[in-house]
Formats: sequence, structure tokens, C-alpha cells
Amino acid sequence: MKKKIFFVITSLGAGGSEKVFWTLSQGFDKLFYDVTVVLFDSSDNCFSMNVDGVRFLDLKSQRASRSFFKLCKLFKEEKPDAVFSTTDHINILISLVSRFVHIPVLIARASNIPDHMRLFSDRKDKVLSMLTRSSYKRFDTIVCQSDEMKQSLLREFKIDSQKLIVIPNPVNYTSVIKKELVSADKKKLIIVARLAREKGFDRLLSIVAGLPQEYSLTIVGTGVLKEEIDQKVEALDLKSRITFLSQSTNIAQTIAKHDVFVLTSFTEGFPNAVLDALSVGVPVVSFRVGGISNLIREGFNGHIVEQGDLEGFRSKVIAACDSKWDSFAIKEHVYQRCAIDKVSEQYQCLVG
Repeated sequence: MKKKIFFVITSLGAGGSEKVFWTLSQGFDKLFYDVTVVLFDSSDNCFSMNVDGVRFLDLKSQRASRSFFKLCKLFKEEKPDAVFSTTDHINILISLVSRFVHIPVLIARASNIPDHMRLFSDRKDKVLSMLTRSSYKRFDTIVCQSDEMKQSLLREFKIDSQKLIVIPNPVNYTSVIKKELVSADKKKLIIVARLAREKGFDRLLSIVAGLPQEYSLTIVGTGVLKEEIDQKVEALDLKSRITFLSQSTNIAQTIAKHDVFVLTSFTEGFPNAVLDALSVGVPVVSFRVGGISNLIREGFNGHIVEQGDLEGFRSKVIAACDSKWDSFAIKEHVYQRCAIDKVSEQYQCLVG
């Protein structure tokens, strides 16, 4: 008999955690597992709900705080063999539900590095951190996306190390690959990220302003900082060199039209957009941040710059644009570690 697997996420919006669970739902072997993705709200989707072998259930509750009773009812009726949840607020909610409904296997996916998040935390976030620490006690396994995240959880939350396992995020196969020379006289950079403080857009724009005029930047993403970023673009006289895309229906195709992917984040759990870039053979220049050292081999598929070294970042961008990269080797390297079938198999082992 097939095991019933539930993935619980807020929506299919353009978030990293949402993309990971949407991808994993496809990777689970349908000969052995019935897979259901439970959404709080499906009104704003960036990913298709028409996936072979995957059922999508919309609770139509919009917020996690309004989903408690609906989840209790759902789990009692459907009796899933295992429930996967991700992001702190959903992990907290599922841990509460598990006190009232028996769930044989309960697995949380951690989505950030706690000690990094303190840089951007307020009193509300501190309460969330306390609740997260408590909620993890209910889970059988906690999936960390990198060794760095695992060590942070051990330090911050004092979790039993036997509960923690490191599994990278998955990446789908694509036939798309970067052209060897995107443009003879232009250098095209791209970043895909929420327009949020922790993504480092302020310093990214300062870096671009210091690059020669032939360098341009495409920003793919939406968020609360759009107006502030627009103002800085204007102040730095970068309007002719910056292109905004709110979202892309085919992110692989979009990234492949650029020379270098850049990541200027102060904190990351495991940067999915970097996986997308490497999967189409585009090299990456990134500040050292969570998960990046597991993905980037210096000089082979990109460069890692120490946090705060803006001049070093600028010089590595120039070096990356002036170098020849083996896009096919870059593509193969990321698949060896993060291909959907390999990552899904590791997740399946948690269920048995």
C-alpha cells in the first residue's frame, strides 16, 4: 500500500521554500507514495497546480493562524503517514496540530540560519524564535539545507543532533544552457531575489555604480523595498543600466541570457536562485553566505567574496565577465549533488 505524504506550505508564491516543496512533490516516487500539497491560499501562484501524480488542496484560509482547525480536520480524515512542513510559522502550526492529531512521521524543513537572522530581527521575531525552538521538539527529523544551518540550529536551539540531517535543496533538470558569449560589447548581470533588506540590494547598486558603463543589471523579484531601490537607482544615475522584472515564467531562460549571476545577501538558508543559475551553466559571484560554500567551487563555477568586501566583489564580477567558463561542466556539477531525483530520494528515506 502506498504511503500518504503531505507537504504543507502557505502558497505557491515566488518563495524559496514554496519552490522546494513544489519540486519535491514531483520528485517523490509515485509507485510508493501518494503525494498531496496542502496550501493555505492558492490565489497567487507562480507554480503550476497541474502536476502529474500530485494532488493540491487549498484550505482557503490565507493565514497560518486561521488554518489550525482545518488542518486538524484534514489530518483526522485523511490520516497521512508523514507530514512535511517548512518555514518557522508553519512548523510551529504543525507542531501544535500534532498535539491533537496523531501523525506517524513529522518532518520539518528549516528555512533560515537563526544566528544570521538576528541581524534583521525585532521583538516579534524573538518571540517567533522562542516558539520555533519549542516546536522543533515535536518533530522526528529536522532537515537543514547546509552544514552551516545545522551548526546554527545546534547552537541556537540546543536540538538533539540526531534529529538534524543535511539535505540540499533540489533543482529540476532543464535543457537550457547559457550561450558562450551573451553579448560582444555588453556585460549582463542578474539577481533573482525578494526586494528585501537582507538581500543586500543597497550594496549591490553601489557595486554596479562602480562598474564600467557596459555593465548592466537585471533584477528579478518583487518586495517592500521597490520604491527605495528605485530611489537609489535614480540617485546613482543607473536607470539606463538597471532592468526590473517582477517575475519570470521561465526563470532558466531568463538567467541564461546573462553573463553572471550575483548574490549580495547578508543571510540565506540555501539560495535556490543560485541553483537555477548553475543549472543553466551561468557562473555566480556571491558574498559568503549560508549554503554558498556547498555550491561554489572557486574559479570553476564562480567566486565567493567575504561579507562586506564591496571592492573585492566588484573585481570578481569583472573577472567573471572576462573569463571563459565551461557551462556544461557547471551544469553537470550542480546536478551531481542537487538533482531532483537524488534529493527526493534522501527525503523519501526519512519516511521509510
